[in-house]
Amino acid sequence: MKPSINRRTFLARGAVASAGFYSMTVADTLGATPAKEQAPLSPVIPNHRGSLPVGKIGKTTLSRLIAGGNLLSGWCHQRDLLFVAKLAAAYLTERKQFDTLQLFEEVGINSIVIDLMQLDILNRYKKERGGKIRAVVSVREDWGDWDNPSWKALQTQIRQTIDKGPDLLYLHGGYSDRLVQRAKPGSMEIMAKALAYMREQGFSAGVGAHALEVLRACDKDAIKPDFFVKTFHHDGYWSATPRDRRKPFCVDGPRSLDHNEFHDNIFCLDPEGTAEFMLEQTVPWIAFKVLAAGAIPPASAFQYAFENGVDFVAVGMFDFEVNDDVQALRKTLDGLQRERPWCG
Repeated sequence: MKPSINRRTFLARGAVASAGFYSMTVADTLGATPAKEQAPLSPVIPNHRGSLPVGKIGKTTLSRLIAGGNLLSGWCHQRDLLFVAKLAAAYLTERKQFDTLQLFEEVGINSIVIDLMQLDILNRYKKERGGKIRAVVSVREDWGDWDNPSWKALQTQIRQTIDKGPDLLYLHGGYSDRLVQRAKPGSMEIMAKALAYMREQGFSAGVGAHALEVLRACDKDAIKPDFFVKTFHHDGYWSATPRDRRKPFCVDGPRSLDHNEFHDNIFCLDPEGTAEFMLEQTVPWIAFKVLAAGAIPPASAFQYAFENGVDFVAVGMFDFEVNDDVQALRKTLDGLQRERPWCG
């Protein structure tokens, strides 16, 4: 499974991103009006700029390209570029968030993977713009409570999330990682209870993970989610942690100043093992971090993901990246060859 990396496409994407900071270039990229001449807001018309291939998880139809929610609220994997988070926070005004969500829908991206905290942004957008974008929402206990997991606390969060109107629910990847990593008595029971409770409330129930060990633990304990949300990307980019220095569960761990150790720079430690495991699974697979948080060009990332069995890719996108990513996805899926059957 060798990645297809092209220096020219890598540099081209960088050029587009750099150009994005000049309003006229952004406007040209999106077909929008520059900010000082911005057109009045109009209601959302899904797919009016195009459509995308779709699949289903349970009864929910999702576009093969799903928006990632991190960038929507300015959560950036900035590695050692300390200004990036502040830049994103300054750029992503509420107007820009809503415009970006509307753009997603208009180009055929009908769904977004978000954390439970971001549902409020989505619901305000739907109320103001009349949007219909579907929410695939991760649930977890509060930050800081993961060392001592509590089913009661998790159940409360699930119930509160349901009250905000998600379309699909899954256990947050970092939270699932900790349940398996800590291996405390009852941890896997909490996972099983969570899936059962989501289903009782009428939702398809998924498990998220960065670590392949989570998927293997589910298999070992006969925990059968309705879908997986698992990181997946190749490691053919400069900042990837060398293979012999990767440590299980390091993805959410401390950041080292040693270039050969983890520093917010790799999210799928064993892509070959992940693809091999998922080859035997018959439930849908949403892959996230497929661009390694911006380190891999979309064409290379999408080809690698879909050829190796992924059913949907969740991708964080600023507005000036959306059209390029949509075109890359269409080109990838045209004549795609894969061994794993489509499961969603």
